[in-house]
Amino acid sequence: MTSPVMVIGSGPIGAVVARRLAEDGCPVTILEAGPPISDPPGHHVRNQDRFHRDPDSYFEAIASRLRYFDEAAPARGLPGASVSAAVGGQGVLWTNNCPRPALFERGELVAAGEWDHYLDVAQRYLGVAADTFAGSVRQQRISHRLRPLLVAAGREIREQPMAGHLVDPATIHYVATGDILAGTGVRIEHAAVRRVIVDRGRVSAVELDDGTTLDASAVVVAAGALDTPILLHRSGIRPQAMGKRLTYHPVLYSQLVLDRQLCGGADDVPPRLWIPPTPAAPWNTMILRDTNPVPPSPPDIDIPSDRLVEMQSFCPVDNHPENTMTIGDDGTVRFDVPLREADQVRMAAALADQNTLAGALGRFRSGLEPQWMALGFAHVMGTCRMGRSDDGTCVTDEFGRVWNTDNLYLATVGVIPNSLAVNPTLAGAALAIRSADRLLAQQNSY
Repeated sequence: MTSPVMVIGSGPIGAVVARRLAEDGCPVTILEAGPPISDPPGHHVRNQDRFHRDPDSYFEAIASRLRYFDEAAPARGLPGASVSAAVGGQGVLWTNNCPRPALFERGELVAAGEWDHYLDVAQRYLGVAADTFAGSVRQQRISHRLRPLLVAAGREIREQPMAGHLVDPATIHYVATGDILAGTGVRIEHAAVRRVIVDRGRVSAVELDDGTTLDASAVVVAAGALDTPILLHRSGIRPQAMGKRLTYHPVLYSQLVLDRQLCGGADDVPPRLWIPPTPAAPWNTMILRDTNPVPPSPPDIDIPSDRLVEMQSFCPVDNHPENTMTIGDDGTVRFDVPLREADQVRMAAALADQNTLAGALGRFRSGLEPQWMALGFAHVMGTCRMGRSDDGTCVTDEFGRVWNTDNLYLATVGVIPNSLAVNPTLAGAALAIRSADRLLAQQNSY
């Protein structure tokens, strides 16, 4: 019997790889080090009734699931950088926002037509829709209020694509790994992988923490942008480019109290809007009623939920050659990603933009004026970049295959080679499905 392809990591990107392989009849097993933390396992934690009733309790509830590398690190050491392990990976915890990258964000490794094809497939696998909240009165009124202001600046406002659907006006079903794998027969096995075993450029097996080895016809490491290079390092796979040129999103967060004429009443569907990045305004902004991780201050403690929206702006950090994630032989991790002048200019512009948008919609809620979340908290990318040639600037080829190996692939936003402004999950999933197709072609050629 042919050994299965081992996918290490059960988050949404590992799940789309496993689904693609299974649909082609390829035997595949997902290995996950973390425990089940949702019921049923692999489904989104946020689908619980208590988070529909009290969405602002969500971040506090999942805080214990995040393991930070060094919360006391200076800003350039990314004190917000963290990882988590659970059945379903980040797929049971993520925010599910899936905007498509703008043309100027695409990079040069994938042709435009191929890129659009794989983004479409990724949207289908992830259950992404852009019209889920079209019935929101607040969404319609906010869009109408902001559109002239944005159009005058060469920008636009759209419905935010999201992996999920409405069960009823007050209940969102958030897509997770369990939804992606439904009907595929793919199993998630509880197993902590110590290392990938490579012999003369070819993966033969994975070794678990208990010393057991599992044979594999190929391995796809889908352990996230941080745990993926950590596993490679532990396996003795240490290309020069690993951990270099990484990027991430500083997140500017605020909450607004809307003008009363923008509100739609207590039964209104929550809004979820998106102001895409442009070359002149290269940050990604969402206006939505989602979840609020920061306590308000008097006199704004008790504000009706239908008057509240959050604003989140994601600023890309340039993937400078000296942005580094350093992994020690003892497993310790250190980041050195200083904010350079161009990064700071973008961040200042995003802050000014939030102030302008807030002035058009209402006012900031007391205690929830614009503030930067801990740096490194969101969307670390580029830790194991794709590239066209093994020139010391990338870890894999343009299909995610690790240089100097035949059958070791990476599927993570860590392979994204360029700085993105939008949430990277959809882009990472599209590249992962493309990698799965290349792996299938390789497997079928043997």
